Amino acid sequence: MHPAIEISGLTKRYGEGDAAVDALKGVDMIVQPGEVVGLIGPSGSGKSTLLKCLGAVIEPTAGRMALAGEAIYDHGWKVADLRALRRDRIGFVFQAPYLIPFLDVTDNVALLPMLAGMPNGKARDRARQMLAALDVGHRAQAQVAQLSGGEQQRVAIARALVNQPPIILADEPTAPLDSERALTVIRILNEMAQRFGTAIIVVTHDEKIIPTFRRIYHIRDGRTYEEAGEARAA
Repeated sequence: MHPAIEISGLTKRYGEGDAAVDALKGVDMIVQPGEVVGLIGPSGSGKSTLLKCLGAVIEPTAGRMALAGEAIYDHGWKVADLRALRRDRIGFVFQAPYLIPFLDVTDNVALLPMLAGMPNGKARDRARQMLAALDVGHRAQAQVAQLSGGEQQRVAIARALVNQPPIILADEPTAPLDSERALTVIRILNEMAQRFGTAIIVVTHDEKIIPTFRRIYHIRDGRTYEEAGEARAA
C-alpha cells in the first residue's frame, strides 16, 4: 500500500535575488492511511506554507508531493484541475469553522458534494449520515448561530469528511476550544481516520493535544524533523 501522503525535497521560495526568502528548504514527510500526525513549530517556521503547498493553494518551488502513490507535484504540477483536486481529494479544517451563516447545518455539509455534481437529495442524505457519525445529527436543521463552538467545529469536520477525501489538513483546529472540547475534537479526528482510512495532518501550538499524537513532525527554519509522539500503541 502506498503512503497516503509522501513529500520529498519540497522547497518554497518567495521573491528573487537578495530579497528571496526560503520558507521551505527541503521538507520530507510520509503519512500513512488512517494516521493522524502532528506538525508543530514556532511561528514563521513554514507550517502554513507547507499546508498551502500540500493543499494545492500555492505552488512549491521544487520537490515532489504524492497522494496514494500518484504524483500531484514533481518540479511542477502533474494535475490539470487543481480545484477538483482540492474538492475531491483534500479536506480542510481550520481554526475557525467558516460555516455559511445563511445555510442550515445540513446544507453547510452537503454543499461540497453538491458542487461536485452529486444530486441534492443524495448529498443531504450523506451530510446527515456524517453529522450523525459526529454526534451532531440532532442539530441537522439548526442554523449556525444556534450552535456552540464545539458543535460548529464538529460540523466543520463533517464538511471536511463528507466527500471522503484521502487526506485532511487541519490548521489549528482546537485553538479556540477549552481542554475538554479540544481533546474531543482530536478523538473524533482519530476515530474518523480509522473509520475512513483518512490521513490527517494537524498543525498545532496546542500543548493540550500534542501528547495525543503517535508521530510528530517538527518544522524549524523550513526543514522537518520526525519524532515519536507520547501516545504510543500499548
